[in-house]
Order: sequence, then structure tokens, then C-alpha cells
Amino acid sequence: MSFQNRQGKTGDQIATELTPAGTITLIITGTTPEAIEKLTTIAEAIGKRLARDVTASQIRNIFGTVRTIEQDVKSLADDEPLPTSVQRSLLMLRPKLAYQYGRIQGRDDDNRKAAMGALVAILSDAIGMVGTSVVHFRNFIDFFEAILAYHRRHGGSNS
Repeated sequence: MSFQNRQGKTGDQIATELTPAGTITLIITGTTPEAIEKLTTIAEAIGKRLARDVTASQIRNIFGTVRTIEQDVKSLADDEPLPTSVQRSLLMLRPKLAYQYGRIQGRDDDNRKAAMGALVAILSDAIGMVGTSVVHFRNFIDFFEAILAYHRRHGGSNS
């Protein structure tokens, strides 16, 4: 799969290329070595693709909120359900993602807007997979953290 700049693709199209059907479900709900391997390979592909067009501060803005939510989950056992307040906070990330997308000027298929649109689509799908599971929430955090790390690794900057 090539990650060349492709003028004319929307965020949804890029997200579909980066995360084939069932991939997000496997990453968020899976606990097998295959799921962990997918998490790292897909996160790297996403981070690499976003590095050109999304700044680290745009991603960190959202990731900071996730870290805050995580504080309410740290003491929970894997078999406990996520508290309703955590579920609500997690679901409220979707409007925050939409806001970040909306702040970018241009058409939906402009490179910067499309890249942010892809991140929004991927993370929104991942959020939807978490449900009430502490394990799924922790997998979501790992996935998001890996995207951020690979974004930086592949030259993502704050400019």
C-alpha cells in the first residue's frame, strides 16, 4: 500500500485504505498476539500517513483528553465495567474530533483536511468499539498512543 500524497481523497477514503474492514474491531477488542501485531502495524501506517499533514499538537490536544479520562480507569480491574461517566467522556471525544476537523480550512479532499478526517474516522470507529469494557478502553489508549508515537517517528511536527 502506498502512502503518497493523494489530492482528491476524502478522510473517509483514506481511513478505509488504512484500516481494512474488521481491523479496528480486532485492535480494540482483541487480546491475541495477532491483535497486538495489527495494532502496531496499522498504527504505524496511520502515523506515517498523518505525519505530513497533521501536526503533533492537533493529535496531542485530543490525546490529552484521553489521558485525563484514563485517570478514572487506572484503579479498575479488567473485568469491571467502565463507569458511566467514563463512557460519557469517551463518547464526547467524537465532537472534539469533529471540532478539530472543522477548524481546518479547505475542501474535504484537501490534504490536511483529508488527513484529519481520516484520523477522526479511525478514532471514532475505535471509540465505538470500546463499549463498557475496561480492556477495550486500554486497547484504545494503546492504539492511540502508538499512532502518536509513529506520527512523531515519521517526522510529524508541530508546524
